[in-house]
Amino acid sequence: MGCSNAKQGPHSAYNAYKHFFITDTTALLLTAAMEHFGLQDVAEIPESFVPEEIASGSTDVRRTWLHAKSAEIVEKFILLGDVIEVMTGLCEASVTSTETKHYPCRVQGCQQVYAYPKARENHELKKHNLDVPSETLSANTTLSKRDHKQEHTLARLSFSFLILDMLDAIKEGDGERLLRLYKVAMLYYKGYGHSHYAYSTLLVTLQVNACLTPRLSHSVIWNRFWNSKGGNGNNIPLDLHLEHLNNFLKSFLKGLGPNLSEKSASRVSQSIGVLKEMMEKVDGDLGINRPTGSHRAEQQTQDVMTLIDVFKAGQLFTEIPGREFQAFPRFDKNLLHKIKYKNMWQWMRLKITEWRKLKK
Repeated sequence: MGCSNAKQGPHSAYNAYKHFFITDTTALLLTAAMEHFGLQDVAEIPESFVPEEIASGSTDVRRTWLHAKSAEIVEKFILLGDVIEVMTGLCEASVTSTETKHYPCRVQGCQQVYAYPKARENHELKKHNLDVPSETLSANTTLSKRDHKQEHTLARLSFSFLILDMLDAIKEGDGERLLRLYKVAMLYYKGYGHSHYAYSTLLVTLQVNACLTPRLSHSVIWNRFWNSKGGNGNNIPLDLHLEHLNNFLKSFLKGLGPNLSEKSASRVSQSIGVLKEMMEKVDGDLGINRPTGSHRAEQQTQDVMTLIDVFKAGQLFTEIPGREFQAFPRFDKNLLHKIKYKNMWQWMRLKITEWRKLKK
């Protein structure tokens, strides 16, 4: 597929990994759509698929029909409910008592109470000869009957669209949407032990909604993009633009050779914006087009078709109980199952309390 550099991972080869990620997600989505609509080929268009009144209707009618069909795929394969489940759990944890849960003996007349379910089971077996199947055993039995290959695929597709939504929010310069997505990302940060990222996301959310003035809050939300071309969908992150300027500055400093000094470096850095603008205008006048580094759609088509064939052969969207990937045994499609609602709520309250003390 020509994506060998992607093996190095996003930290070492971000652009190559991003290209493969988008290609893989596109192929997964098309395979899911083919499974949902019963299509055997990407180019297949059954006669009855698009109703005559829709095909001959106005642009708005056709757009509404297309959005409705797309929503079916999104609701079936992408919106898995894990984020909603966590949000509901956090809301319940915020209003429920923090008392320790107790497990009383299930034999009538016995007054023993235990703090852990396993201790209760041991007591019931030794004192009352009561052998009740444990919740863990029941859960393991249920796990063995699930299709973990399909669950891995659904989780992969769902999480991929969270990342794509972030990338699209950046391209469109949609700061409000990006901050909403950051809140969702905070759940993954916390669930998988990335405490510093979770801390930073919670802090910026609190600042924007409660601490900063309206002017500063607006700046934090919207002043995070750069668009050098103009038009829709051409934004890049502001920190990426800063990296481009740093690389541009380094090329000038390298050209100074033995004349490099603190004074000359300061002079060049202060005029770097003007120098870059001048060079871009000269390139435009001379008709010099610099490569953008992005891949054209036609370059990805063959890779997408190859992956679709692989996914269809693996029947990844067909439920076959008992399957699992060897590298991901008993994979749970709920990627946020590690989050303990009460623990996370208490962590959020603790941080807010600490920040309130700092403000004083």
